[in-house]
Amino acid sequence: MTTKSSKLVAATYNTAYKLGLAPWDNGPPMDELIETLKEFTPGRAIDLGCGTGRDSVYMAQQGWRVTGVDLSPEAIKKARKRAEASGVEVDFVQYDLLNLPSGGIEGGFDFLLDFGCSHSLRDEAKGPYAAAVAELAKPGATLYLYAFTKGPLSVRREEIDTCFTPYWELVSAVPGSVRRTPDAGPIWYRMVRRS
Repeated sequence: MTTKSSKLVAATYNTAYKLGLAPWDNGPPMDELIETLKEFTPGRAIDLGCGTGRDSVYMAQQGWRVTGVDLSPEAIKKARKRAEASGVEVDFVQYDLLNLPSGGIEGGFDFLLDFGCSHSLRDEAKGPYAAAVAELAKPGATLYLYAFTKGPLSVRREEIDTCFTPYWELVSAVPGSVRRTPDAGPIWYRMVRRS
């Protein structure tokens, strides 16, 4: 069941996607993601907060079996069109990530991408989100998380330590490139699912 807060977030993002005000979804995938994917043999991947499917489509083009999940129906509609235009198959699902794993998405993913999804969550939602996402991952799976570390939209290192490390082992935290907000201190957090 979608919470009142989730409905507000969905409405906000729907409006942004309808008006084309989604700068986080513009351009090609970030170089860090492209390079990281070269380290893996393609398997099952999930794009958490996939937006209009830019990264989902890219991963599918590299041979991954991809599920893209987003709260916004407008984003999912555009993502499906993008995949069709690109000639790849991606399973796009409209879903409230705070309701995972209570329905609809079968776990067992090898690679989980969170490109700016968790830093959009309220602080009190980050722990439940980290636990829910862990339920979708195989033991040993990789979670690759891009997040701002400064400002109202952020995932700070102490939140990784308290919310994520019960389920995930932090492997690295590397500064990320930015496209629009250089003062936001973006980080690529790379974590491995604990057994």
